[in-house]
Amino acid sequence: MPAWCCDSMLAPFLAHGIVVRFYDLDLGTRMATNGHEFPINYSLSGTDSKDIFYLTNYFGYENTLPIETIKQFKEKGAIILYDRTHSFLMEDEVYQEIADYHFASIRKWMGVVGGAVVYGLGEVPVSKDCQYASIKELAMREKCHYLQGDNSVVKENFLKAFGEFGHHLAEDYQNYAMDNLSYALYKQEDLKAMLRKRRENAAYLHENLKGVQFMYNLTDDSVPLFVPVLFGSKEQRDFVRKKLIEQQIYCPVHWPQPKQIPTSFQVNDIVNRELSLICDQRYDLEDMERIVTQILQITQKM
Repeated sequence: MPAWCCDSMLAPFLAHGIVVRFYDLDLGTRMATNGHEFPINYSLSGTDSKDIFYLTNYFGYENTLPIETIKQFKEKGAIILYDRTHSFLMEDEVYQEIADYHFASIRKWMGVVGGAVVYGLGEVPVSKDCQYASIKELAMREKCHYLQGDNSVVKENFLKAFGEFGHHLAEDYQNYAMDNLSYALYKQEDLKAMLRKRRENAAYLHENLKGVQFMYNLTDDSVPLFVPVLFGSKEQRDFVRKKLIEQQIYCPVHWPQPKQIPTSFQVNDIVNRELSLICDQRYDLEDMERIVTQILQITQKM
């Protein structure tokens, strides 16, 4: 598995007693056959025999592993798992075709309670409805009203409901079907409009955030989940994030590192300095302008 991951990606393997080995990632530049520069180097060898090889794309930009490396693992008999959560709307058929299974969490892309799309050689076990999905649905509705200025909504109530849902999910999360509301929202979502809006918002950030280090170049094939940027140190990144929160701009960090990742790995440098700027379809160019203005004002004072 890639060392740049989160606990939820690891959990299914550890729960089944599968031994996980990590391959490191570091910032660098390598050339693809189409002439594009990829900013991530992967420290692995395709000659190593493994039962399962897990790959993922990051943020919906072109940075996936070289296809030749994946083929080497497959030729050695490895099952190829392709996590498409970040590249859900990208043109990535070549990776889908070589993967034995590929999947994506749709919750990262649209306002649904939960669910994922999964494709593979064998049947995916889905055996039961989630009896507590309604708890999160109610919490999401109340949060929405709260953010829209409804003073009758008590913040602590929907936070408690989110916590209750998370507690249930931690105890029992396997083999649930997508809830009916999430499925209906997924089927009616205009994915092409989502794609256009995310590209438009990301392009504005790339064009106007002068002096900020972007992790990737925005290409015609990119469909960003977030726009990742890098700061000079963890302290600088945390300072910028804190100041943005004070302006009610909430940008996540990917990810809090699982304890299994060695501290000597180069990927920790990325994790410590990365900030994921929001660019999704809920926002327009006026919102992007506000993000740019705030970040430039903050960084000028550092």
